[in-house]
Amino acid sequence: MISYAALTTSLAAQQQAKVSPAARDARAQAQSDQSVSLPRINVHRAKPQPRRRVAVRPAPAPPPAAPRPVVQGERGTGPVSGYTASQSVTATKTDTPVLETPQSISVVTKDQATAQGAQTLTQALHYVPGVTFDTYSSNTFFDAIKVRGFDAPQYLDGLRLPKDPGTQFAIPRIEPYGLERFEVLKGPSSGLYGQTEPGGLVNMVSKRPVFTPFVEMIGQTGSFDRLQGSFDAGGPLGGKDSKFAYRITGLARDSGTQYDYQQDNKLFIAPSLTYQPTPDTSFTFLSHYQKIDNKGFQQYVPGVGSLYGNPNGRIPSSRYIGEPNVDGYRLEQYGIGYAFEHRINEIFQFRQNLRFLSNGMDLAATRPEGLAGDLRTVSRSMNYVQADTRDFAIDNQLQADFFTGPFKHKVLAGIDYIDIKSQSDYRSTFISPINMFAPNYGAFVPSASSLAPIILRDDTQKQTGIYLQDQIKFDRFTLTLTGRHDEASQESVSKGSFPPPGVTRSDDRADTGRVGLNYLFDFGLAPYVSYSTSFNPALGTTLSGSPFKPTTGTGQEIGVKYKPPGSNLLFTAAAFDITQQNVLTADPSNVFFSVQTGEVEVKGFEFEVRGNVTRNLEIVGGYSHLDPRVTRSNDGNVGNFMVNVPREQASLWGVYTWYNGPLAGFGIGAGVRYVGEAYADNANQVRIPSYTLYDAALYYDFAYLRPDLKGWKAQLNALNLFDHYYVASCVINVNYCGMGQARTVLLALKYNWQQEDSPQRGLITK
Repeated sequence: MISYAALTTSLAAQQQAKVSPAARDARAQAQSDQSVSLPRINVHRAKPQPRRRVAVRPAPAPPPAAPRPVVQGERGTGPVSGYTASQSVTATKTDTPVLETPQSISVVTKDQATAQGAQTLTQALHYVPGVTFDTYSSNTFFDAIKVRGFDAPQYLDGLRLPKDPGTQFAIPRIEPYGLERFEVLKGPSSGLYGQTEPGGLVNMVSKRPVFTPFVEMIGQTGSFDRLQGSFDAGGPLGGKDSKFAYRITGLARDSGTQYDYQQDNKLFIAPSLTYQPTPDTSFTFLSHYQKIDNKGFQQYVPGVGSLYGNPNGRIPSSRYIGEPNVDGYRLEQYGIGYAFEHRINEIFQFRQNLRFLSNGMDLAATRPEGLAGDLRTVSRSMNYVQADTRDFAIDNQLQADFFTGPFKHKVLAGIDYIDIKSQSDYRSTFISPINMFAPNYGAFVPSASSLAPIILRDDTQKQTGIYLQDQIKFDRFTLTLTGRHDEASQESVSKGSFPPPGVTRSDDRADTGRVGLNYLFDFGLAPYVSYSTSFNPALGTTLSGSPFKPTTGTGQEIGVKYKPPGSNLLFTAAAFDITQQNVLTADPSNVFFSVQTGEVEVKGFEFEVRGNVTRNLEIVGGYSHLDPRVTRSNDGNVGNFMVNVPREQASLWGVYTWYNGPLAGFGIGAGVRYVGEAYADNANQVRIPSYTLYDAALYYDFAYLRPDLKGWKAQLNALNLFDHYYVASCVINVNYCGMGQARTVLLALKYNWQQEDSPQRGLITK
C-alpha cells in the first residue's frame, strides 16, 4: 500500500549519518536520481578500420560480482513496491522496461491487489481499462475475462492454462494470494504465445522464494459469515550464506456468499524452493495444491424480475432458485513445475519453464429454463458434470545480447509445447419448477447415474511453437521484431449424443508475428506503434464434416507511455484497431451447424495512470472506449455490437496515508467503477444497462501507536459500498442473467515481519 516506505527508511538513515549537510543533500539527490532514472542507451562504436567488416561482438560484461551479489533494481518476475511496475517479462518474454515495450500492458502489483482487498483474479483486475468481467455472473467458480472484447486466455508464469471447450468447467482457478503480479497484455500476441484470441491475454506471476527472512499472517472476517486465515513465509535455508531459499504460502477459508445456500470454501497451499549455486544459475521449484468443496453453484435468474421489471417485484440479490440439498461444486487442483535460468557466458543465457497441472471437477447445478405466464414460476433443469484436465507445458528460451556496430541486439529464440488432455461427462434432465418469489425447495431430483450422458467425450490438444524475436536498440529507438510458427492438433472422441458418436480431428499450422517501434525521450516520454497477428484453432466441423479453419486476427496500435523524471507516476494511452476473421456463424442451410464467414472488428481508445501523485497519495485510474462491431455474418447482424462487451468503462482508485500529525498511521482509500451498457444477444434486442459502483477502504499501522506493535496492521475493505443492485450479464437468452456482486465488507488483521539486515540476492541479468 505504501510504495514510499523504502525511500522513507533510506532518508531516515541518511539523516543519522555523520556527514555534512551539503554531502548529505548530494548523496540523497544521487540516490533519488538513480531510483527514478530512465533507461539510457549506451552506444559503443568500434574504431573505423579499412577493409574490415563490422564484427558481431558481445555486450560489455557486468562488473565482477561478489560470490553472492545484491540484486539491483526490479525484475519482471519479482515484487514491486507500490502500484507502478517498471519491468515486465509478459510482453517480450525478456526482462524489459515497460517504457520500451511497444504494446499496451497493465501490471497490477501485489500491493495494489492487497490494498483493494481483492479475493479473486477478476477483483484484482477491476481497475484495468479495457477488461470485462462477470460474463457468467459475479459468483462463478472460474474467472471469465475479456480483454478488448475477446475472451482472454490465462497464463501462469508464462505457461498457458487450459480453458477450452473440451474442459467442460474443469478450468483451473489460481488463488490471488499466491501471486506477485497480475499482468494484462493487450492486443494480438500469438507471435510469442501461439494460439490466442486477438484481444490479449492475462499472465499471472507466482510468488517466489527470497533470501530475506520474512513472515506474514492474516486473519480475515466479514460479510456472509466469512472466516479466512492466510500466511506467507520464506527466507534462506541453512543460514544467510545458504544457496537455498524457500517460500510457503497458504490459505484456508470457510464462507458463504451473497446467495442463500451457496458456499465459498477453499484450502490452498503453495510451497516453493530456489537453489542458486552460483550468481549465474538459478533453479526454482514451484507447486500448489487447492481444494474446493462447496454447496451451491453459479446462479442464474430470469431477466424478468432482474434485468426488466416484474409486477411481482424484484428478485432479491440473495435468492437461490436451485436445490440446496443437491447443488454442489467440488474441485481438486494441483500444479508442479520449475523455472530454470543459467547465464552461459557474456552473450548467452538459457531459461526453461515447465509445469504439469491436474484439475478434477464434479458439480451438480440447477438452471432456470423459462418463466411461466404468471411471471413467478420458473421451469428448471438439473445438470451434472464430471470432468478432469491434465496439462503439460514447457517453454525453452535462449537469449543472446550483443552488438553489431551501433545496434544493440537482444535476440530471443524459443521452442514451447503444450499437451492438454481432458475428459468430460455431462448429463441433464428437467425437474419441477419453483416460485422464484417464494421458493419451496425439496423437489425430486434423479441421480446422475440414472441419466444417459448428453456429452461424453475425450479431448486432446497439442501445440508446438518455434519463435524468434530481436529487440534492436539504436540511439533511443527500439525496434521489436517477433515471428513464430505453430503446429496445433486437436482430437475429440465423442461417445455421447452431442456431438454424435465419432472422432473429429484437425491439424492446423500458422505463422504469426509482431513488429513494434518506440522512441524514448530524455524527459520520460515513449511513443510507439505496433502491428501484430493472432490465430486460434476452432473446434468442430461444418455440415459436410470438414474441420473449421483457425480464427485469425490482426491488430494495429499507436500509443504513448510517460513517466515523468523524479516521479513514481506512469501514464499510458493507446488507440487500436483489431479484426478477427473466420468467426463462426450460422449455416443458412442448417441452423444447427456453422460456417466460417464471420468477421468482427473492435476499434477503441484506452488511458491509464498509476503511481504516487504525492508521497501521501497513490492512485490508479483508467478509461476505455470500445466500438465492437460485427462486420461480416450470415446471421443478419452485420453492424451490431458484439455480445456482453461494454462500450465504455471508467475507474479511479486512490489511497491517502498520513505519516505525521494526529492521524499518523491511518490511511483511507476510495474507488469508483463505471461500466457502460452492453447487449446480451446478437440481434442487440437485450440491453444490459450501465452501472456505477463504489469501493472504500480504511487502514491503520499500529507501529504509530506503540513501537512494540511494529508489523501489526488493520485493514477494512468494502466492495459495492452502497449495495447497488445490477445485472452483470446475460448469456444465451434472458433466462440466464447473472446478478452483480452485492456489498461485501471484509476486515483483516495482519502481522508482517522482515529481517532488515539481509539483502535480497538473485541472478545477474541483463
